[in-house]
Amino acid sequence: MARRRRSPEEARTEILDAAERLLRTQGSDGVRISKVAAEAGMSHPGLLHHFGSAEHLAEALHERLSRQIREDLLGLLAGGTDRAAAFEQAAAALADPVKGRLLAWVVARGGDPFPPAQERGLGSIAASLEGGDADRRYKVLLVVLAMFGESLVGESVRARLGLTENPADFRRWLIASLRDR
Repeated sequence: MARRRRSPEEARTEILDAAERLLRTQGSDGVRISKVAAEAGMSHPGLLHHFGSAEHLAEALHERLSRQIREDLLGLLAGGTDRAAAFEQAAAALADPVKGRLLAWVVARGGDPFPPAQERGLGSIAASLEGGDADRRYKVLLVVLAMFGESLVGESVRARLGLTENPADFRRWLIASLRDR
C-alpha cells in the first residue's frame, strides 16, 4: 500500500470517518481494526499508532457520534424555523434507524450514548422549552426515549399494533401532546 503523508489530526479524522462508514454499512462487525485500516487506506499498525487499541478507537468513535447527534439536535432547535417544525425535525433525527443502530452499538458496548453530562447538552435542549424545570426535563426525557425506541423497533411495534401510517404521524402526535400539556 502506498504511503500517504497526513497530519496526525487528518489521519485520526480519516480513521474515524472510515470507522463510521463501516459501522453504518456493516454494523458493529465492520468496526474491526483491520477493516477500518483498509477502509482508511492505511496499515493496521498505522491505525494503532493513532489510537493505541481497538478500545480507544471505539471510544473515540462513540464520543464523535454522540456529539454529532447532540449538535444536530441543538442546531435544529436553535435554527430559525418555528418551534413545532424544529421539534418535528429533532424527533425525526432521533428516530432515524441508522442513528438508532449507532446508539445501540454504543450502549451494547457499555457506553453512555450521550456526551459527558457536565456539557449539559440535553439540559440546553430542555432549557429551550417552555414550562417549569421538571416539566421541561420530563418532556425531553419522553421524546428522547420514545424516539430511541422508534429508531430501534418502531417499525416492528407499529406493525404489531396495526398502525400502518407514516412514522412521522407518531412524532407529530407526540409533539402535539406535549405542546398541549
